[in-house]
Amino acid sequence: MTLVRYGSLRLAALLVLLSGCHADPYCLDCDDDAGARDLSASLDGNGNADGSGPCVPTGAEVCNGKDDDCNGLVDDGYLPSVGGTCGYNKGICTPGMLACVGGALVCSGGAINPVAEQCNGIDDDCDGIVDNGNPGGGVLCGNGTGDCVQGLTACVNGGIVCQGGSGPTMELCDGHDNDCNGMIDDGDPGGGASCGAGPGVCVLGKVHCVGGQLQCIGAGPAVAELCNGIDDNCNGHIDEGFNLANDVDNCGMCGNACALPDATSLCAAGVCQVAHCAPDHWDLDGLPENGCEYSCVFRGVELCNGIDDNCDGQIDESVTPPDICSKLGECLGTTAACGGANGWVCHYGASVSQNAAGEIIPETNCDGHDNDCNGIIDDAFGTRGKACTAGQGACVTQGIQVCNSTQNGLICNAPTPPTGTPETCNGIDDDCDGVIDNGAPDDWVTLSVSGTMTQIYRYEASHPDANATTIGSLTHRSCSASNRLPWVNVPYPDAAAACTAAGARLCTEAEWQTACESFSGTCNWSEASSCTSYQTQVCNDANYDIDTMTPGIQNGTKPTGFFSSCYSDWGGQAVYDMSGNVKEWAQARSSGINPLRGGSYNNPSGGTECTSNFVVADDTFLFANVGFRCCR
Repeated sequence: MTLVRYGSLRLAALLVLLSGCHADPYCLDCDDDAGARDLSASLDGNGNADGSGPCVPTGAEVCNGKDDDCNGLVDDGYLPSVGGTCGYNKGICTPGMLACVGGALVCSGGAINPVAEQCNGIDDDCDGIVDNGNPGGGVLCGNGTGDCVQGLTACVNGGIVCQGGSGPTMELCDGHDNDCNGMIDDGDPGGGASCGAGPGVCVLGKVHCVGGQLQCIGAGPAVAELCNGIDDNCNGHIDEGFNLANDVDNCGMCGNACALPDATSLCAAGVCQVAHCAPDHWDLDGLPENGCEYSCVFRGVELCNGIDDNCDGQIDESVTPPDICSKLGECLGTTAACGGANGWVCHYGASVSQNAAGEIIPETNCDGHDNDCNGIIDDAFGTRGKACTAGQGACVTQGIQVCNSTQNGLICNAPTPPTGTPETCNGIDDDCDGVIDNGAPDDWVTLSVSGTMTQIYRYEASHPDANATTIGSLTHRSCSASNRLPWVNVPYPDAAAACTAAGARLCTEAEWQTACESFSGTCNWSEASSCTSYQTQVCNDANYDIDTMTPGIQNGTKPTGFFSSCYSDWGGQAVYDMSGNVKEWAQARSSGINPLRGGSYNNPSGGTECTSNFVVADDTFLFANVGFRCCR
């Protein structure tokens, strides 16, 4: 046998010696009847005999900056992983979408990345843990005056609290500030009891706290009378000779000096009173004991500024609010209120999303309300109301994204998926286990080849998702089913791999020819009757016109089993389309020498005979009239 390789046209990769060269562009030295001489043609995938070509397909297009499918375009069409999610999808983070950029997959399209964790009840750094690392903690807090000890801040339940330290206790006469008010032994703790009843004492003294110790004060012998509440001269009269009614130094009682705060004092009827207030001080309550208690600089008309501008003791009274508050969503009806030093503030309701300062922040609730008052409901949940699914494969049910019961996320309200059905070879996950066509049965015919029982595809192999009008594109395995366009444009290695994935292999030439010659072993064509002599219009060959409306004979592929009488009879079991329709790969004779059997839609009768075995091609060859079937 002579091996001929051609290199001018990709479509001229197959050299066929058949009768009727006018019907097959790859036929050399052919006639219209039997008796053609054997000649094998072996060409590469570009139709070049010397193996040099501008592009050799390596498979489906992937994101790598190369033209994998040799269509003249780089990284075009559907690309694996492109459109998938990427990035973080916890806490405040949202994933992006994978895109093919410069031949590489990059993450883009709306991804939100982590930020430093804050004490706010939110997973800011998107590690799946809220407020981890005690953000905002470890700072001194609480009262550190006197004997009190400060604690440390800690992040608890999304807020900063003060923990540890010790608080104030009752003041004791011990030289310490027990009540932590900044004064030591204030209030004369432990004092007040009478004392000094010893020899030579004519008046009793009183116990007082002095220098951190209780001491007896005021007891002693007769001396000159002093204004001190004691009968110093022991004449039976206390503080005689002092004008307690008008003396500003002893007003009403000895030692009660009228030194009223921020005022000029006077004593009238034994009571200290305000004569005049110091500048920028006012006696609003009329109580003399605290003098001119109100400090205020008079500024005039009252404003919303946290200051008593008119010094009447009221702050920000009777001021008119401006229209500064949001009126959208949950903020509807809110009016501004005077916030003192902070100026005008808007006090929004509890349903408004706010921070500790009362500022509106992006909403986090999924509750059907515009919590951040921006005119958009639940804008933190962009897919709310979007379509969603439950289940997988053929069991998928449709629903929409709705808020969950805790209002912190979305759930799909799709109905519970139904139970799957037994798997068929159709490119669909019929049994809903997440795997397409696993365990799907094929249509086999059992025959005996040299005494060995063998099974062969009843129909030419098709893509799992093929039908009568569409060739399909899924390549995870081959199928044997009726009324489907055959799997063509497939090189030998891919056909072998598709059979392997279906639990089978490519047929040997002996198996293929035995199946074609029918149970009787005498057929020359795969025809239901009169199979020893050629019959026109029985199988899809060069004499069958697929378009009778167009002048001339139009040839092309037809669905499997379309020709009801184009089959080899195996005792009531039919093996269809072994003559015509598409040529079929058989197991390699040697490396790169791969036989094609059965002829195709553009071959005359000689090329569709069961014994026609003179067409071979290399591992890269593929064409629109070349398919395969499997055996096991």
